[in-house]
Amino acid sequence: MADGWRDVSTPTGCPWESLSPGPLLAHALAQVDPSTLEASARVSYLAATERLAGWAHLVQAHALVAVSDAVKQATASERGSSSMQQSWVADEVAAALHIAPRTATARVHAGAAVVRDWPLLGEEIAAGRLTVPQAREIYEGVSVLSGSYDVVGEDLSEVAVRQLVRLARDLPPARLRERVARMVTSLDPAAAARRRERAERDHTDVSIWAEPDGMACLTARGPALDAVAVRELIDGRAKAMRAAAPADDKRTLGQWRHAALLAVFGLSPSGQQPTGVTELPDIASTGTGDRHSIVDPPRVQIRVIVPLTTLLDLTDAPGELEGFGPLDPELVRALAADADWVRWVTDPVDDYLLDSGTKRFPGARLARFLRDREGRCKHPSCGVRARNCDADHLPAHSAGGRTAATGMSPTCPRHNRQREASHWHIEQEGPADPYGAPEPTWISPLGRRYETAVARPLALDHIPLRT
Repeated sequence: MADGWRDVSTPTGCPWESLSPGPLLAHALAQVDPSTLEASARVSYLAATERLAGWAHLVQAHALVAVSDAVKQATASERGSSSMQQSWVADEVAAALHIAPRTATARVHAGAAVVRDWPLLGEEIAAGRLTVPQAREIYEGVSVLSGSYDVVGEDLSEVAVRQLVRLARDLPPARLRERVARMVTSLDPAAAARRRERAERDHTDVSIWAEPDGMACLTARGPALDAVAVRELIDGRAKAMRAAAPADDKRTLGQWRHAALLAVFGLSPSGQQPTGVTELPDIASTGTGDRHSIVDPPRVQIRVIVPLTTLLDLTDAPGELEGFGPLDPELVRALAADADWVRWVTDPVDDYLLDSGTKRFPGARLARFLRDREGRCKHPSCGVRARNCDADHLPAHSAGGRTAATGMSPTCPRHNRQREASHWHIEQEGPADPYGAPEPTWISPLGRRYETAVARPLALDHIPLRT
């Protein structure tokens, strides 16, 4: 998705737009059939129902906490609380709501998170400034910081929540999850390194389980860097094998990836006619191609973005494995000692071609710059990564858009090539930064207006400086 977006539509004048979540808002919405509203007002009505749902969620959260307290009081013995009390709470809630005890326990914990543990989140939900999914991403992410304190004695989870609520409103849960992870790593980088090492020790494994229709799922869980390298290698092999296969071989790319994985171990997919292209060298032992290889092993590129201040050991800001989240500074510095680096700076330098004039398609250098500058599709709500996007003119090339860094952004094929058919269009007044990305306002088929945030390679919301 775009890093975030803001609804900047002109108010419709409907009463629910000015009402805070609560009974008055519920009454106003109940008086109206949304199918009778004009197009933009229907979207406004929908947004109001989401604010009301958040308020109702918080009402239930208070009820869950109150029931939990009552059960604990009723079951307390002279010796105090029992380790079984949480299960008794779950039984009470499960019976009342016709849900499983495990589900009841999860609901009670979620309620306590926004009522007692981090009440600021509850206040934001009740005011309609945060959605329930946004709040959930925050409290689930910062929970690992509970019990750790900064130099002035404040719980780090409280520090994280206070900083995150300022930016969360315009972010979808997936992008917010990334920002929460970076914040957590920034606030306690040493603990992040310990968690990574513990996870590598406790959770690295290869597992298998059965699925319907004669299928099974084989998974390999391990360090993200290793997983990305293997996935890129398999993908490169699969595409080479598909290109070398006969024209009548109709296997999907997914099936070719499966064949490429099996080929590493000298196996062929069951039930498939042998094609002669699935023979590959023992990559694990040789690391190089041999006479049986259809193509030399592809060079795997793993994109890690890291602040220069971290490499110079001036700060402990985290790096980021593109598309997979933050890496603690200890690991980033270790990687930097044995890596080929590509320079990426925010000031204009001669290394990049920033303008191709009126050419229809950008050259390789400009296309690479665009994809490095913005990590995902520019369209609101889209999550396609930039490497799978078109270099899109904003506005369109036919409407005078220049083939330049200031006039192009990554946009996925669907939102680029189907923009006219879908009746989305943009208004572009030019970027605030003369060398920056376009900052268009996206206008939906129903007339709603959305401003997308300019993507950044690293969103460092907290940078811990050395003292």
